[in-house]
Amino acid sequence: MPYLFQLKINSLKKLFFILFLVKFINVNAQRVDVGFGIGLSNYWGDLAPSISFDESKVTSNVFARLNLSKVWALTSQITSLQVSGTDKNFDFNKSRNLSFTNNITEYAGLVEYNFADYGYGVLDSKITGYIFGGMAYFKYSPQTVYAGQTVNLRDLKTEDVTYGTYSIAIPFGIGAKWIFARNLSLEANFNIRKTYTDYIDDVSGKYADLSSSSLRTQQIADRSYEVIGSKPSVAGTMRGSDNYNDWYMTFTTCLAYRLPGRIKCPKFF
Repeated sequence: MPYLFQLKINSLKKLFFILFLVKFINVNAQRVDVGFGIGLSNYWGDLAPSISFDESKVTSNVFARLNLSKVWALTSQITSLQVSGTDKNFDFNKSRNLSFTNNITEYAGLVEYNFADYGYGVLDSKITGYIFGGMAYFKYSPQTVYAGQTVNLRDLKTEDVTYGTYSIAIPFGIGAKWIFARNLSLEANFNIRKTYTDYIDDVSGKYADLSSSSLRTQQIADRSYEVIGSKPSVAGTMRGSDNYNDWYMTFTTCLAYRLPGRIKCPKFF
C-alpha cells in the first residue's frame, strides 16, 4: 500500500508539471491531449527468463500529446513503475536463490500513428488502433531484502561492476483509443522497452572475487548457500547471462482530456 500511495502522489505532481508545460505550447489548444493512466508492469531478464505473471506490479503515468494530424501525434510521458523477479519462480534457477525489486521512473518521447482518421470532428473516427515508438530515459535502483532489511544492490557491486543510476531504452508498442464523451477518451496500450543495461536485476555476468569485500556483500552476491548449504560459487563461473540486456513492459489503461480551443471574442469594429 505505501508504494501505491507513492505512485498516486508522484502521478499528481507529474500531471501538474505537464499541465504547466502545456501552457507554453505554441499551438492551437484543440490539438493537445493531457491524461493519466494506471496498469501493470513486468520484466524479462536474468531472474525471469520468461514472463512471470506473479511478479506483475502496479504502474502509473501522466502524459501530454500534440496531435499533428488525425493520424500522427507526438507524446511526452512520465511513467512510474516497479519490476521484480526471483529465482524461486523457476525450478532450474532455484539453487541460485537471487531476487530483486526495482522502482523505475521513466521519461519518454513517443511518435504515434493512428490506423484511422481519429478526432473529435463530425466526420472523424471515434475509435482507432495505433502503434508507437520512441526514446526513453529512465532512473532505476535494484534492491533486495537481506536479513529483513532492504539493501541497495548497486552500492554493493555484487559482480565487482560499476553501473549507473540512469539508462536509455527504446519503447514501442500497440494500443487503442476511443472517444466516449466530449473532450474525453479512453485508451489502452501495451508498451515494451528494450533497454541498454543488463543490471535492472543486478545480475549479468560472472561471480566475482569478492574476498576483499565485506562478508555481508559476499553473502548477498551469492545466496545459494541459503538453499543448498554449499560452499560459495567459484569466481569466474556464470552468475547470469550477459548475452542480452534486460527488458520491461507495461499494460496501461488511460483517460485523456482534449484541451478546449481558445474562446474568440467577437469584433464590433
